[in-house]
Amino acid sequence: MNHFESCSYIEHGMVLDHCNRIRFCNNFNPRYGGRPVIYENYQGEKIDWQDFFRIKRELREKFREKSCPELCKECVNIAYKEWDEDDYIDYLLLTPWVPCNSNCIYCDAPRDKYVLEHTKIYKVLPLIQDMIKNNILKKDGIIDFAGGEPTIYSEFEDLLSEFINNDFKKILVHTNAIKKSESIINGLKKGVIRVLVSIDAGSKEVHKKVKQVDSYKSVWSNLKEYAKAQPKDADYVKAKYIIVPGINDKEKEIDQWLKKCRDIKIKSVVLNLDFNWLMNNINNDLMPLYKLMTYTIERAKKLGLRCELYGEMFQIKCEVEHSREENIAGF
Repeated sequence: MNHFESCSYIEHGMVLDHCNRIRFCNNFNPRYGGRPVIYENYQGEKIDWQDFFRIKRELREKFREKSCPELCKECVNIAYKEWDEDDYIDYLLLTPWVPCNSNCIYCDAPRDKYVLEHTKIYKVLPLIQDMIKNNILKKDGIIDFAGGEPTIYSEFEDLLSEFINNDFKKILVHTNAIKKSESIINGLKKGVIRVLVSIDAGSKEVHKKVKQVDSYKSVWSNLKEYAKAQPKDADYVKAKYIIVPGINDKEKEIDQWLKKCRDIKIKSVVLNLDFNWLMNNINNDLMPLYKLMTYTIERAKKLGLRCELYGEMFQIKCEVEHSREENIAGF
């Protein structure tokens, strides 16, 4: 093992993304792009793993040679530490489906004609079974479901069963909780599933503005059931708030959200930011959002909640503080 700058996604990550792409990571890098691609136009066919890891090693080798690829420059996930040279995946993000049962104002996928036209739904389960058979996936790694909305994806239940039956114990499901999943509840009871629910509001009115569907009551009800299902003293269910400047970026709204989380026995919350806003404003004054971030962290602490930073909000922190560090929020 050697010490050098790289990131966990480049080293051992894999993303099944929209538009039938397989990527190294799903990290948004506002100045340089990020999200390098391993394969284009993937539609569920069997993968030649020797070729797959050849491509992975080529990019990994650039980091070892201290030659950071253009897409990855200044990425907040780059860290200097000891990295191994083995070929395996310990972080798998499943997000190749676009359909959703909400219409979040910060999500372009349901309205992006290019994404809709170039995303062909394929069977994911055979690929996962092949990865497990060939010991590609580390069983102590993270399996991450995103979307679209994973609970309405046709293979969601079968995929969960496949991972659980093969002793994967770190399964993270990003969901809007509009649809309650009994499989998620069962996985929570077994202690092998973590759930991250995007609520993005404290009030019904603002929730509807952000999600653009009338789901406030059902989401909080389902989130409460998920929280009850987790083992005693566990921290497996978290509520997320994606800030959309001009819509839900008020301290009062965040206070309401935090108090409702506390009332249903949520222990940790996650704060994020609309990535479209960040992409268009990365060179503008970020201090107001940074102050709102610190306010949320402090208010959460006073209520006995732990507040983590996700993706774009973590980017804000790093931009303002001129820092760079690994972030494992959400799990």
